[in-house]
Amino acid sequence: MTNEAPNIAPAVNQVPKKHDQTPRDVRQFIERIKYPREGDFLLSAHRGFRWDGVPENSRSSIKRAVEHGMICVEIDIRLTSDGVPVLFHDPTLGRVTNIAEHLGRSDAYSPFTGKGYSPLIEETPWKGCIEKLKLKEEHGKICDQGVLDLKSLLDFIEDENLDIVLCMDIKCKEAMPIMYDIIKERKNAAGVPALEWCVWKVFVHMYGHPDELEREAWWQDAKRIGNPVYIPVYEPWPTRQVADPLNSIKAFANHPNVIALEVGLRAPGGFMQDLLDYATSPECPIKSIGFFAALGDLWRYDNKEIKFDLGDFQVPWDLDEQFSHQYFKIDHPPQTHDSLLLEGDSLDGHDYRADLALYKRLGFTWTITDRGEELKGKGLITH
Repeated sequence: MTNEAPNIAPAVNQVPKKHDQTPRDVRQFIERIKYPREGDFLLSAHRGFRWDGVPENSRSSIKRAVEHGMICVEIDIRLTSDGVPVLFHDPTLGRVTNIAEHLGRSDAYSPFTGKGYSPLIEETPWKGCIEKLKLKEEHGKICDQGVLDLKSLLDFIEDENLDIVLCMDIKCKEAMPIMYDIIKERKNAAGVPALEWCVWKVFVHMYGHPDELEREAWWQDAKRIGNPVYIPVYEPWPTRQVADPLNSIKAFANHPNVIALEVGLRAPGGFMQDLLDYATSPECPIKSIGFFAALGDLWRYDNKEIKFDLGDFQVPWDLDEQFSHQYFKIDHPPQTHDSLLLEGDSLDGHDYRADLALYKRLGFTWTITDRGEELKGKGLITH
């Protein structure tokens, strides 16, 4: 099939705006996240500031976020079979690495068909395998950057003198004590301990109540030597695993190391509306409330060749006209966010998280999402 598309204007963030010249200080960034100002709607760049040929969770995506004045990036952490924390969103390697090509295979994975070679990260070693792979950007082109492990990321931040808050979206509980051993003695180039700017962003099915977290030896040690920062994440499936979600969010809101709450409400009036009602009430001491804005995994037409096998998939180039944006679901063709709703998530079957203006009116003060410069240009993001 052809990759030709209508004459659609290129994405706004293809032409970088003038970089923010505001002095950068990660302690001030944490305070800005924790104590939002009136009218604030802050951005955490999703998997770094990716797109336009910049691979996700990469050195360039982190540096690019800093260059564009962003104060925070979200990164994903998974654990390899030999216990190395790596920056990786998917549970499998195929979509964003050259694992098939590296091994001389012809069945490279395509996120548009959901088919191809894509082994699990947790079953694949860093040593001798993942450390040798190259990342792919959004079109499937192999880049000159490799998969980042957590230690190398901290080295990079220090060596490049980058001041940025890292929101660590942790995909497996077993990674946390290993991550702590890597982070605990590290600093950025300004000398600020990494414990103060590496945010533990943890799904509540891992720790449903602060008491469970407080029993962990690594957390006890972190509090003994420094001031770790934490965000509990209430997404529909993890929250359903907690016996009393409302009691959980109230307890975390009163925990001294919690700087913000993340509530993945899919639609007004849907599951977790009671959590948002509490979070936005005078009773809640935390005033920083965030969510993931579901703008999808596709990108605007940019006249670049797609190297993935598209199969029968038709790329909807005009993203703003999509009622429900599309998500790369492993082992399946892209699916809409509406189709991924759980029962009770939405009263009308629509996932509203792409409507940033609505979520700002609902009381949210920050978001994790892509297309940051474009959203700033529309007046939806303040910083």
